[in-house]
Amino acid sequence: MALKKPPFSNRRVVTEAEADALANRLADRPYGDEKVVAEPAQEILTRTTISLPQNTLREIEDLALHNKRNGISPKSVSAIIRDALDTYLQKV
Repeated sequence: MALKKPPFSNRRVVTEAEADALANRLADRPYGDEKVVAEPAQEILTRTTISLPQNTLREIEDLALHNKRNGISPKSVSAIIRDALDTYLQKV
C-alpha cells in the first residue's frame, strides 16, 4: 500500500530573509571535512563494572544528590568514586 504524502499546509513557509540568512551563514563554510579545532588532550574514560555493598552505594548516591543540589563537585557517583580512587592511589 502506498503512503500518502502529507498535505502542504503542514510545511513551514521559508521567507526570503530566512533563506538569505542561511545562505550567508553557510557561505564561508569549507566543503568536505569540517575543520577540527584542537582541544587540550584529555584522559579517555573507560567504562568498568564494580560491585559495592548496597549501603555504600546508597551513601555515595546520597552524596552525589547532595552535591548536585548544592552545586558543588563531584556531582555524580562515577566522579565521587574516581576522586576516591585517585586519593587512594596517591597515598599508595
